[in-house]
Amino acid sequence: MTESAVGPTTPELGVLARLTGVLFSPEKAFESIARKPGWDWLVPIVLVMAAFFLSQSATVTKIDVDDAVKTQMKFVDKMSGGRMTEADRARVEERTRAGIVNGMSPVRRALNTLFVFIPVFFVPLVYFGITAAFGKKAKYMTVVAGYAYTQVIQVFPQLLTAVVAWPQEKLDAMDVQFVRVLKSNVGAFLDFETTSKAVLALASSIDVFDIWAFFVGSIALSKTTKLTPSGARWAVGGLWITYIVVKMAFGGLYSAFMG
Repeated sequence: MTESAVGPTTPELGVLARLTGVLFSPEKAFESIARKPGWDWLVPIVLVMAAFFLSQSATVTKIDVDDAVKTQMKFVDKMSGGRMTEADRARVEERTRAGIVNGMSPVRRALNTLFVFIPVFFVPLVYFGITAAFGKKAKYMTVVAGYAYTQVIQVFPQLLTAVVAWPQEKLDAMDVQFVRVLKSNVGAFLDFETTSKAVLALASSIDVFDIWAFFVGSIALSKTTKLTPSGARWAVGGLWITYIVVKMAFGGLYSAFMG
């Protein structure tokens, strides 16, 4: 059969069309990604890394070092049960201060952006396993491509965090660590000192950008695998809930050791 008999082949969406499609017409974008994942999924990852670097440059570099050291030493003192000598405490405090200051360097901030690749390869692996468990066929790298494109949503909170933080002279280390600089989640409006850190972890997960990413991620998974839209929402939602539970557990440990 000739090409004229079946009609001309429609070219797949380019990387720019895919990026904008994820935001405005995700079904069309992820259908194209599912048909031809390619390697252009690295583009949104690079954008996320660049936005993360800018966000860190505006936040980490403005942490109140003295206050951060004081908070960390409170944790060290509690862990040691007050058994450290003054000399030992001075050495730990010096190393703690050096670690915080070194973390502000451009090289360290650039290296930190590489951690973006961990969820990019791990989360699709979980989705791939769930898909296989239900007897559905999927290609791992196609799922990776779909998930990678959903990460373009994370560019917005990173850039907005940089915009909010840049004019400020100093930032509280706990506000930076617990993602409270940008008021996009419920936890950012709660009092840090009086709120249970487990509750704070839960509240911080009620974030407008995470909710947006949930719906887009569900579409991405349904298009890049054979899961139904409902099944994809359960898979994405289940993993999200697991992540929140882990955050709450760590929040509980923080409260136990820090009071």
